[in-house]
Amino acid sequence: MLSSIKNPVIILYSLKNMKTLLRKSISVVLTVAVLTLATDLVQAQRRRPGTASLGEMNCQQIKGGVYDVINEDIPIGLEIYRAVAYLGNARWMYESRPVQVACRLAEPGQKPKFKTLTLAFGLPDSLSKGALVRLSIYKDGNFAGYKDVTAGEKLLWPINVTNVRSIALEGECKRPSERSSECPALYFYQDILE
Repeated sequence: MLSSIKNPVIILYSLKNMKTLLRKSISVVLTVAVLTLATDLVQAQRRRPGTASLGEMNCQQIKGGVYDVINEDIPIGLEIYRAVAYLGNARWMYESRPVQVACRLAEPGQKPKFKTLTLAFGLPDSLSKGALVRLSIYKDGNFAGYKDVTAGEKLLWPINVTNVRSIALEGECKRPSERSSECPALYFYQDILE
């Protein structure tokens, strides 16, 4: 086959150049993708100095679910919000099986420094028709209150955490969505500690 080609050295040289060019192109595309993702994450978590996100507080699963940090657009109440976390079990909650997580707000031996935890949350429009989810809060193991949320409803809940060392979140599917026997996970678009 090479005998029919007039100059095989030029063709081999061209193939090597094409491989090099392809590798460089892939590198550029991957670099741009990583930089774009990093910029999106920074913008989603931008906040004032002296504040933190609940997702940074070493939340631990207690029962049946997670507080998982994300960076996704979620439709709630016919608006798009940048969700920073969700509480659930693989993005769902099962009826009669609450999910619980506890988050440390102060390290052992350190004085608690935060005064307020502001949670803004809701259920995604596309999955939650008819669903009712209850979010309960426990401060240092003691029940502090709850809020119920339904499809399309957005709630803002400022919680006093002065002198609180840990906070627990419990999500309960009180009424499943019309299309399933489950509730969607609770999505948070704000979880700021100040």
